[in-house]
Amino acid sequence: MSKGFFEDLHIDEVTKQMLLGVIEKKQEWERLKKHSLILQLVAFGGFTAFFIYVLLGLLIPSGTWTAFVQAFFGKTAHLYMLLLLLTLYWIALHNKRKCDKAEEEFHSLRCEIIQKSADLWKEEQQWKERHKLFERMKKEYDINLYYENS
Repeated sequence: MSKGFFEDLHIDEVTKQMLLGVIEKKQEWERLKKHSLILQLVAFGGFTAFFIYVLLGLLIPSGTWTAFVQAFFGKTAHLYMLLLLLTLYWIALHNKRKCDKAEEEFHSLRCEIIQKSADLWKEEQQWKERHKLFERMKKEYDINLYYENS
């Protein structure tokens, strides 16, 4: 964030720290959301590729269920690959939970700022000028401070 972002808005240090906090939470949430999506796509792609390999490389050529099981468990690489894919899936789920928690924290802090608007912009001039800050926050960080349900 540029240093001059708050300078011409005449807000106190507490409000500034709350706004910086909500910006940091938003950035953390967006970063985790991106990582979560990448992990989910990699896990899905890995499972898809492994399924196609097992189907076309083991199941169809085997002919029987017993031959397939022997072919699958006959190579430890199959089990290692399955373990790797399950681990990747677990990591994707764990990252998704962290992403959901970061989203919840961001929305909680954003709603707190909205609910405390009257306390944060006490002076009449500040209250009249707060829309400039809200517009900047929406434009530069995609953070809506007008409504809680956004």
